[in-house]
Amino acid sequence: MRVSYEALKAEFKRVLLARKVKEETAEACATVFADTTQAGIYSHGVNRFPRFIQQLENGDVIPDAEPTKVLSLGAIEQWDAHQSIGNLTAKKMMDRAMEIAREHGIGVAALRNANHWMRGGTYGQQAAEKGFVGICWTNALAAMPPWGAKQPRIGTNPFVIAVPTTPITMVDMSCSMFSYGQLEIHRLQGRQTAVDAGFDDEGNPTREPSIVEKNRRLMPMGFWKGSGLSIVLDMIATLLANGDSTAAITEDKSDEFGMSQIFIAIKVDRLIDGKTKEEKLKRIMDYVTSAEPSNPAQPVRLPGHKQIAVEADHHANGIPVDESVWAKLKAL
Repeated sequence: MRVSYEALKAEFKRVLLARKVKEETAEACATVFADTTQAGIYSHGVNRFPRFIQQLENGDVIPDAEPTKVLSLGAIEQWDAHQSIGNLTAKKMMDRAMEIAREHGIGVAALRNANHWMRGGTYGQQAAEKGFVGICWTNALAAMPPWGAKQPRIGTNPFVIAVPTTPITMVDMSCSMFSYGQLEIHRLQGRQTAVDAGFDDEGNPTREPSIVEKNRRLMPMGFWKGSGLSIVLDMIATLLANGDSTAAITEDKSDEFGMSQIFIAIKVDRLIDGKTKEEKLKRIMDYVTSAEPSNPAQPVRLPGHKQIAVEADHHANGIPVDESVWAKLKAL
């Protein structure tokens, strides 16, 4: 089914207000969830919203909490989220990283006690739209086995890099081949993943999403490379934020909350003049997209550039929402 942006946002806001979330906070949070869904990231928009509400009702998300600064070291600051709403706090932290970068050329905001930020690309895009290189990542609950293991010990630890091109070029990726949200989408649509997503009960690679969801054996992105990247991202976030690691989140908490997150903004215009910047970026993009496609029906594109077409379709025709997900939302 297709739902308008306005109808979707109204449902999000209705549910938040029914949970006694303040009007201003409910409006801002509903907007981010609706924007994420309109961008085509259903797994961390409408599909994720019921889970967010569950954590709100459990007290893991504290809607009235506000992040506070703990430490300032010039271009690096340490903040405590106090389990505030994840997507709103993440936007504030990237804004703060940009403020620091305007003064120092680079700004780093390290956040502890944070909640799930939903779509990480939102904050990279937020920086790139204002001319900054945006880099951010988060650790998470152990949901993936390290390479060569059977039991989950590392997080999918999403990692984002956004570059201020036109349109914005952005990598927004999990350290696993697929996030659990993407597996859910494939399962709801009754299809397998395009490449191996994880391992079955016998340890064989599988593309069947329901099996991977059941046994929690995701395939790390790039095999051992994705596994290693997840571990070092967790280490750096834990140290810079002086927060909880994936191990602490998994072993010491009842659910996935209190994560450590890093937000970096780089003021590119402090390093290179505008004309030269645009020329260099254009040459890179032209060189990449001029490669002969292996499938003539699918031209070579840069990461993140598909979003414009997706949002245009959703604006014109409504946002695709799985009927079971819509029913769950309406019942909240």
